[in-house]
Amino acid sequence: MDKKIKVFGAALDPLDDPMKVLGKCSYVNKLAQNLIEPERAFLDPYEGLIKFSEVFKTDKFTKIGKFPIESWLTPKPKIEDYPLLDPFKYQEFVNSGAVRTVSFNLENFIREKILPDIPLMIGVDHSLTGGMLSALSKMYGKENILIVIFDAHFDAIPVHLSLNLTSYMKEHQKEVHVLVPELLESMDTQNIKLKDSYSCASFLDYLIQDGIILPENLIIFGCQDYPSEELFSIQDSRVKDYVNYYLTFEEMGVKIIPEINDKKNMIKNLKETLENYKLPYIYISFDVDVGVFKEILAARFMNVIGIEKQIILEAVRTIKDFMVAKKCELIGLDFLEIDTYILGRELKKSGKKDMTPEVIDEFLEIIFKNI
Repeated sequence: MDKKIKVFGAALDPLDDPMKVLGKCSYVNKLAQNLIEPERAFLDPYEGLIKFSEVFKTDKFTKIGKFPIESWLTPKPKIEDYPLLDPFKYQEFVNSGAVRTVSFNLENFIREKILPDIPLMIGVDHSLTGGMLSALSKMYGKENILIVIFDAHFDAIPVHLSLNLTSYMKEHQKEVHVLVPELLESMDTQNIKLKDSYSCASFLDYLIQDGIILPENLIIFGCQDYPSEELFSIQDSRVKDYVNYYLTFEEMGVKIIPEINDKKNMIKNLKETLENYKLPYIYISFDVDVGVFKEILAARFMNVIGIEKQIILEAVRTIKDFMVAKKCELIGLDFLEIDTYILGRELKKSGKKDMTPEVIDEFLEIIFKNI
């Protein structure tokens, strides 16, 4: 293999969720009292995976460090960041459009530090995939790149549509199936002040609108927010607007393979979808929430129940078979939305252990076999 696989961290984490921010405050308090467990001293998913992963210890991967991000915007801030640890300050950051600026800076980082080698990003906010794809599209041509994203959510929906749908569901809980009613009830949609801007929930919309990627070259695997038959039948404008916006992406050519009970059929759909492509390059993005509450526990968003490791890895094998058969070259990869605090941890009350490092290791072994 002529190209190196350059592994780097990108720990942008501007989530305004009060519980997540409270977790950062708790961490800083422990840090100030020197109470951090030595084995949990890693600062972000990059450091954590390098610690836990067996695959990243091999010579195949060149670790180049981290893309620089202000510490208050990372999972584990510094003590001096304490005054900034406020949900409203994170809201202001996202509303200002600063997430896109970070993504633009990441694009420059990749072009200067990594290309023409293969970038492998480990981090948090999924919006950073946009910076990767922008850099790669300029180098290889957007028309030449197939993009496969593992994700429990379709990250192309404006926040106002998602909030309106949530408001409707809160008002009609007896009529609409809700996976986690307690989580829905806890959402104060009236006081969420997020604007429609480039974020982890909407970045794909921006990439398509700006011509950075082609919708017909995009596959989403495992999403759970695809409109149900139940939603299709509802006439309330809040629901109809969400459904119609979602479906416009399919009309543009995006291939969406939702999570369904028949997992074998998901793999069949993926295989049949891939057979329609003959492109020279492929980029794979893995949002860990696609497998949350199964083997994977270290996901930043835990509002769904994900798919089993067995199905995830079968999908990876299907992609690998496609790459070999169609001579499709891997030009980049990311693992994002990882919760630093849970990564690799055994949860005492439940007795369950987060297996995110093991899932990622097996993923990498399949994809990079014979490369």
